[in-house]
Amino acid sequence: MPADRLDARFKQETLYVFKVEETQLIKAWPDLTAVRKHDRNARWLDFEPDYPLIRPYRPRRKPKPKPTPADAPQQLALDLVLPPDAPPLPASRPRLTPAQRRKRAFDAFRFSCPKPVARRIEPFRGDHLPLLRLLRALGERGDLFDTNPALGYCLALAFRQSLAGSRPERDQRLDRLKGLKQAEIMAALGLPDSKRAVKAMGKIRPASMSRDLASGLKRLLADEAALQVMGHLSALNLGALTLLLDPQLRALATPVLFEAIVAEPQEAYFPFTARRLADIQQMADALGVDISRRRFRERRRLDALYQDLARDYTRLEDGRLQACRFPPPPVPGTDQIVPLRAPQALVEEGRRQHNCVAGYAERVAGGDTYIYRVLAPQRATLSLVRWPGGRWQVGELLRAGNHPVSAMTRRAVQTWLETHML
Repeated sequence: MPADRLDARFKQETLYVFKVEETQLIKAWPDLTAVRKHDRNARWLDFEPDYPLIRPYRPRRKPKPKPTPADAPQQLALDLVLPPDAPPLPASRPRLTPAQRRKRAFDAFRFSCPKPVARRIEPFRGDHLPLLRLLRALGERGDLFDTNPALGYCLALAFRQSLAGSRPERDQRLDRLKGLKQAEIMAALGLPDSKRAVKAMGKIRPASMSRDLASGLKRLLADEAALQVMGHLSALNLGALTLLLDPQLRALATPVLFEAIVAEPQEAYFPFTARRLADIQQMADALGVDISRRRFRERRRLDALYQDLARDYTRLEDGRLQACRFPPPPVPGTDQIVPLRAPQALVEEGRRQHNCVAGYAERVAGGDTYIYRVLAPQRATLSLVRWPGGRWQVGELLRAGNHPVSAMTRRAVQTWLETHML
């Protein structure tokens, strides 16, 4: 999607989002209706945005410009031409880029919401419209999101149809739930309502919640072995929960590894360690290597085993991997960030950068990962991952030998991604 065709404005209490061949209108609080159409002659249809509406707002302090010697002749010329009592010349405003206009529009949408509402919604990475509508309906009972945000998320999904529209029909089921305790709400939603289950639910970080995870919580919270692990962790994120949902992979992890997963910020929105363990298990099965008795404490040991297995697995599966067909890249490349469009390109990248990126071929073909070659500011390999909800996020960004990149390189990649994604 061309960057100049992705834009946003906020006016008349409405967020306008312009995409290629599509226009979206999202009414601000408390209306919260959302419609879109694909061309000028199409009808407006209701929809729910697949991107976050409430963005973090952190204004940058602009340093005061210091006068430079180069400014002196220009100022002297103005002093000679203008009379002493002339009004000051208006300051020229720099033209905003599309990314700056989008930020300004989403900031305005955020400011249209009450501060407590925006504060409660901001940590979630998706489904903001159902969440906003639920908080509109709960009113003073919105403090559920302060003590158990994951339960609030599940409640929003359960009532998303009846909450839709600017004047939703009164749902007596929701009215009855407003005065109930958390265990009673969980029971009404069909979730396990034991004390351990309620406590575990309260530990889930909002950034980890997605519809996929919500659908697996009933099974997870009924698993006594999983509850025992969750009881010893200070918090729960998507990485830990994904690992707990697979008993075979769970058996390979030690409590130390679970603690490391919970402490890793990126594991909140993508289960890197669980995916790495799943890849290891798949390659080990194909190579006839038994890892069932292994217990992993550190991610670096996982990475080392992955690299060892990936070399043999790539040779074993070379013919099949070459037959993989990659989808188009989710974000257009540039001269400095180049998408790798074929398995052979991954093999060559892994050889040059001394990493195991060739093992990602099947994930790229499956549509949840894409690999790019980064040429500047540093030579690096980038993986984009599709997090639950559909948006693409930076996964791994590493120099040769899996060494970390500089802050400048990470900022350059993030700026490129934000140019093309809402």
